[in-house]
Formats: sequence, C-alpha cells, structure tokens
Amino acid sequence: MGLAAALAVVAAGVLVSGLGGGSPAERGETPLASSSGSNGGPTDEIIADLQQRLEEDPEDFRSHIDLANAYLQKARENGDPSLYPRAEELLERAGEIEPQDPELLATRGVLALARHEFAGALELGEEALASNPDSARYYGIVGDAQIELGRYEEAVGSYQEMVDHRPDFESYIRVSHARELYGDPEGAMEAMQAALDAGVSVSENAAWAHVQLGNLRFTSGDLDGAAREYDRSLMTFAEYPLALAGQARVAAARGEMEEAATLYEQAFDRMPLPEHAIALGDVYAEMGDQERAEEQYEVVRAIDTLFRDAGVDTDLEIALFFADHDIELQTSLEKARSAYEARPSIHAADVLAWTLYKTGDYEEAQRYASEALELGTRDPLKLFHAGMIARELGQDEQAREYLQRATGLNPHFSPLYDEQAAAELEELEEEAASSGGEE
Repeated sequence: MGLAAALAVVAAGVLVSGLGGGSPAERGETPLASSSGSNGGPTDEIIADLQQRLEEDPEDFRSHIDLANAYLQKARENGDPSLYPRAEELLERAGEIEPQDPELLATRGVLALARHEFAGALELGEEALASNPDSARYYGIVGDAQIELGRYEEAVGSYQEMVDHRPDFESYIRVSHARELYGDPEGAMEAMQAALDAGVSVSENAAWAHVQLGNLRFTSGDLDGAAREYDRSLMTFAEYPLALAGQARVAAARGEMEEAATLYEQAFDRMPLPEHAIALGDVYAEMGDQERAEEQYEVVRAIDTLFRDAGVDTDLEIALFFADHDIELQTSLEKARSAYEARPSIHAADVLAWTLYKTGDYEEAQRYASEALELGTRDPLKLFHAGMIARELGQDEQAREYLQRATGLNPHFSPLYDEQAAAELEELEEEAASSGGEE
C-alpha cells in the first residue's frame, strides 16, 4: 500500500489503542452481549438500540454507561479512536446523573486503560472497589493498571481476588498474562485455554484469545502451533486483523516474504495499527524494497499523531519504533524516559534500555535491561536487547548466555534482529572456543 492510500485509510479513523492490544489493560475489557464482526453485526445493533433508548430518555443513566461500554467494544473491533471521545462524553453526561455510581467510575477506568492513563485508571478502579468490593470486574481494572505501573505483586493479588469472585473468561486471560510475565508460557497457555473453555459471548474476545495463544506459541518457537491458533481466530471472527497479522508473522519467520507482505497489507487495510505498518515496512525492507518500507514508516508517524489527538499516550510505542529504525534517537530517548516515568513496567524498562543502547549509554542501558528481565520473562526480544548491551560492555559470557536463550526460544523472533542475533552468537562462540572458554 502506498503512502497516499494508507493515509486515506488512516484518516477514515481506523485506529486502535496500543500496538495490537496485547494485554488486558490495553484492551480495556468490558461486558457486552455479543459481537460477530468488525464490519457491522450485533455490536452495531446494540449501539443503535442504546442510542434509541437515550433519545427516548436522556436521563437513563444505565443506557449512558452501556453505550459507552459498547463504543469501547466497537473500538476493539474496528480500532476507531473517535469512539473514545464519544464514550467520554457519555460518561460525563452519566456523571451529571449519578456522579458516584461505581459503574461510572469503573467505565471511566476502562477508558483510561485504553488511553494508557494507568495511574488514573488505578485511582478510578480503587474508587469503584471501595463502593463495591465484591465486583470481579473492578479488581480486573485495578490489576490491569497495577501491571502497567510495574506493581506486579499487587497486581497478582488483584487478579487472584478477581478469580476468587468470578472464575471466567476475563479472569483467566489476566492469569495468563501474569504467568507470561513471570516466565511461565506453558502456564499462560493453559490459563488462556481455560478462558476459552469458560466461554465468552463476544466473538471478537474469543478471537483475541486465540491470537494470544498463537503469540505465546510463536514466542516459544512453535510456528505450526501458532499458525493453527491464528486460523482458529479467523474461524471465530472473520478477517480478524490481529489474526491476519499473526499469520504474517509466521510467514515471515518461514521466509515467505511475499505472503507475509500480502497478509500484513490485509491486516492493515482492515485495521491500520502502527504495529501492522511497522511490520509491513520491515518485510518490505527485508525484500529489498526500501522505498515502500519508508512509506510505511511515514504512515506510522501519521498514525501516531492521530492517536495523540484521540487522547492516547503513545510515548512507549513510538520510542521503540524510533530506536529500532534509528530515527530521531534523542527524541526516542526522551519519549522512553517519559514513558518509564509514567508506567515503570518491565516493558518500559526494556524500551528505555534499548534507546539508551542506541544512543551509546551502555552502562545505564544495562541497569534497565536487568530490570526488564527481573520477573524471569521469557521474551526473546528482551533477551536479545540484554545480550547486545552486554556485548558492548565486553561481558561476552553474559552476552552469549542471553543470545543463546533468545535464539533458543525462537530463532525467528524478529525480522529485524534474528539474523544479527545468530551472527553475534556465532562470533561469541568462536571467540570462546579459540580462547578455551576464557574471557
């Protein structure tokens, strides 16, 4: 897709919070009756019905809340950020009717999560819990915010409370995410499957869970298993963009670059996420088409502007994009520091470590790289980052260990870095062999 065409699609308002909605916090889970597709279906019918109810009774508090939740669900289906201000407006009206209702507070918290306002989401979730300490949903909002703020032990406690109150789909997906963060991908897959087994009425949510299972399998190097889950996702929710992008990742890992480009184009056409534009650009670059790659990278900048206009904090995501592609590295570092200050999670620590590496501050980079791995997360990209930083500091044994772990988990973990990781590891092993294993 060319720059002009891509920008035309973006201008139509097809965006989504975060880069792929990979965590419960970024998805902002909300209860909704059912949904069948990104281009119309029950969600649209629910929205139309609720709009009619509000026309008939503008003081109907419950319909304001339900419509805001329906807009948030629709945003997950089509990525339209204009739905965030519309949901916010509904919540403001609801606040004039029942300013202290816990459902109002909770839904405001969900919107804050979607916009990456995690400190605000935590405050709202805690206020909702204070009014109703028996709500599993409120524990989920609090736990999601705690995860993104790096308060992992507290988050695990919140998720446990959620499971104790209501062991269902939304509870189990959070258990899965926590297990993944703590370096237990097998347990994460087990919990995600438990979520699917528990049942969910919203087909997009079930499709998303299959994508997460596929991502977990991909990260563990099981390309065939990942492909099966992405296929299952598409059977659940036709033409689901996140599943198409998953299939593209598998194709790229197998060296099928033309197929990967086609699939990423399809995913981007249906939902122009920044991650889809970035991945498509990286595939074009791998194919030797640097001009088309640069067009995609320009699209990312345009999307970022629209995200910010919709009230979404994108510092973390854009910092990593800039660092990976050697764009405005000082700006990348400033954004990474800002993101870490706002949300000091292991992901923010990793991005800050990598931007520091790219700007040549290897000692400070290593401090944050160590923090990014402190939970034991088995993420090849984080391990690669730590390995490259150790390499620059002359810590060859440590670098070799990190790179062995990264490539051992998945030798095709990144189209940008998998060949570099293999080459660096080979060089380190040759140096170790020639010196008898001594540094």
